[in-house]
Amino acid sequence: MTSEQHVAPGVRRVALPLPLALRSVNVYLVEGNRGWSIVDSGMHTREAEAALRAGLAEVGIGLPDLRTAFITHLHPDHLGMAGTIREAGAELLMHGPEIARAHEVWAADHRLIDATYDLFDRHGMPRDVDEGMRAAWVEMNRRVDPFEGIHPVADGEVLDLGGRALTVVWTPGHTDHHAVLFEESTGTLIAGDHVLPRITSNVGVYPGGRPDPLGDFFGALEKMKTLGVKRVLPAHGDPFDDCTGRVDEILAHHAQRLEAALAAADGTPRSTYAICRALFPVLRSPHEERFALAETLAHLRYLELRGRLREVEGRPITWRVV
Repeated sequence: MTSEQHVAPGVRRVALPLPLALRSVNVYLVEGNRGWSIVDSGMHTREAEAALRAGLAEVGIGLPDLRTAFITHLHPDHLGMAGTIREAGAELLMHGPEIARAHEVWAADHRLIDATYDLFDRHGMPRDVDEGMRAAWVEMNRRVDPFEGIHPVADGEVLDLGGRALTVVWTPGHTDHHAVLFEESTGTLIAGDHVLPRITSNVGVYPGGRPDPLGDFFGALEKMKTLGVKRVLPAHGDPFDDCTGRVDEILAHHAQRLEAALAAADGTPRSTYAICRALFPVLRSPHEERFALAETLAHLRYLELRGRLREVEGRPITWRVV
């Protein structure tokens, strides 16, 4: 994995390997007149750390030369090596509420993992699949550095990244407090997982989360149309220019998925997991099982909140079309 120049003015991409179906994640080096910053950190594996160090070396710097690291959200392929970067001397920044949620997600007592296990059990996930989901999530904790000492930043705050002004924009959906960076002077959006060029971000319901994550996501996508974006730097896939066009494609995709969810729930009441398997017939890992059920639940919840579906209590919970 190597760095690439000119993905945007003064910004270089370094693609880091992932041991997942998504084979790599992009982190971005931002060059200012007062030094270098990085956006996101990659998952902490030996291969990813070596690739990060090699990418920095290509532009003549090392980890100690990074002044600031902004982390878009709490997922391990974004937060994982933040502690290593901090230990080398960088200041870590993250949207304040996302820091608090990260401590819940990666807590040593696995309280949120256990609560998710119970939630998925109530929504019909088979016990063996649920246990595989839980074990895979616990195992992923090993890929995330301790991340104490992250400095909270606020939605709308303008950050000084080595002399460059980038604005924090809260973009809920993929996580409750995901945030992107926008540089107005160049029209550059460092988008994390909010707007991706070829796939759509996973949006899911989890215990203790916001009640309507898909509705949040739609609103945050519409916001992207108002910023004047000229260049999108996504966390997965290649940079691209037509932000508005891609946002409209993502919105249209989810409109189709909502109709498919309604169709799957029509007739005999079905559990969330049964509807999930109708929407996602091929699931190849415990991670994919978790994302698929959480996303199915987000679509069903969106429809419920708008009066088109009704949740029926029971074990498992089922759904009826209104």
